[in-house]
Amino acid sequence: MALKILILTPRIPYPLKDGGSIAMNQTLEGYTEQECQVSLLSINTSRHWVDETTLPDLYRKLNHFESVYVKTDINPLSAFFNLFTDKSYNIERFVNKQFEQTLVQMLAREEYDIVQFESIYVASYLKTVRKHSKAKCICRVHNIEHLIWQRLTENERSFIKKKYLKLLTTRLKNYELDVLQKFDLLLPISRKEEQLIIDQDINQCFHFPFGVEPRNIVRPEVVDMNSCYHIGSMDWAPNVEGVEWLLNEVWPLAEARIPDIKLYLAGKNMPGSFLAKNGGRVEVVGEVDDFYQFSLSKNIMLVPLLSGAGIRIKILEGMSMGKTIISTSIGAEGIGATDHKNILIADSPEAFADALSFCFTHPDEAKAIGLEAQKFVLANFDKKDLFTNLVDYLTRM
Repeated sequence: MALKILILTPRIPYPLKDGGSIAMNQTLEGYTEQECQVSLLSINTSRHWVDETTLPDLYRKLNHFESVYVKTDINPLSAFFNLFTDKSYNIERFVNKQFEQTLVQMLAREEYDIVQFESIYVASYLKTVRKHSKAKCICRVHNIEHLIWQRLTENERSFIKKKYLKLLTTRLKNYELDVLQKFDLLLPISRKEEQLIIDQDINQCFHFPFGVEPRNIVRPEVVDMNSCYHIGSMDWAPNVEGVEWLLNEVWPLAEARIPDIKLYLAGKNMPGSFLAKNGGRVEVVGEVDDFYQFSLSKNIMLVPLLSGAGIRIKILEGMSMGKTIISTSIGAEGIGATDHKNILIADSPEAFADALSFCFTHPDEAKAIGLEAQKFVLANFDKKDLFTNLVDYLTRM
C-alpha cells in the first residue's frame, strides 16, 4: 500500500532559484514518482511570497495542498522584546496560529503514515502533530542550523553585533538539539550532519542527500571561456559573507594574475554594495530564470563559503553538468569530493586565486576535473536510487 505522507515546509518550494527550494521540490517529486500519496502544507512567507496560480503541474498531482501566509520578516520591536525571553527568535518568526489550525484540519481529514518536517523552522508544530495524529514524524535536516550562525558569529567583526549573534546562536542551538531528539527519524542531507547526529547521540538517522538524474547530465557548452561565476540567493547571510570575501580578498589577486578574466555574480536580492561593483571585469547579473542555462554559458563555478552547513546543492548540480568547481572546504562539506580529482578546494585568498589561475592556464586539466565530477555525482547521488531506498526504509518503520 502506498505511503500517505504530509510534508510541512517553511515556505512554498517554488520558484526553483535557491538550494532550499530545489531540495524541497525534489522531495515532492521523488515521493510522487515512488507512487506515494503526498500532501503539502506550506508557510507562504512575506519574504518568499508565491502567487499560487504560478505553481507548476507538480502541485496538481498532490493529494492536497494548502498554504498559509505568515509575515516572517525580522521586526526590530519583536526582536527587542524577544531578548527578555529564553526563546529562539529564529524559530518564533515561523510560529502562527492559522497555520496550526490548518494543520489540525488536514490531520483530521486524513490519516497519514508519515509527517515530514522540512527543517527545524516548522518543528514548533511537532506537538500539534503528536496530539492529532499517529503518524511517524521525521525531520529533513538540511543544515545543522546553529552551526551556520556559530560560524557567522565567529566571523563577525562588530563587537555589538557579535554579542547579539552569539545570543541568537545559543538559543537556536539549545532549541535545535532539543527538538531533534523528539522526532522518530532524522534525514540529514549531508554526511557531516549525519556524523554529528551520530557522535552526539541525538537520534536515529537515515542519510538522504540531494539527488541528480541521468537526463540532467550534459556536456557543458561554455560560451565565455574566460569567465567564472557565483550563483546564489543573497538573502542567505553566508552567501553575502562569501561573496564579500571573494570580491575584496580574492578578486584583486585573480585580476592581477589572469588577463581577460571576468566574474559574473548571479542571484536574487543583490546588496547595494555588490551592485556598486558592477563594471569592468565584474558583471552583477542579479536573478536569473534558469540556473542550468546560465551555468552552461559560463566556465568556472565559484563557491566561496566561509560559513554554512548542510550540502551545497548548486555544487551537485554544477557537477552534474560537468562544471569545474572551485570551493572552500566549508562549501564542499558533506559531498565527499576529492581535491584536484573532481573539485578544487581553496581556503585562502591566495589559494583561491591560484586555483583560478590553474583553470585558465591548464584548461584541459580543468575540464577533466569537471568530467570526473559528472561521474562522481551520478555514482553517489542518483535521485531514483535515493528515493527508492528511502521509501523502502520508511515503509518498514
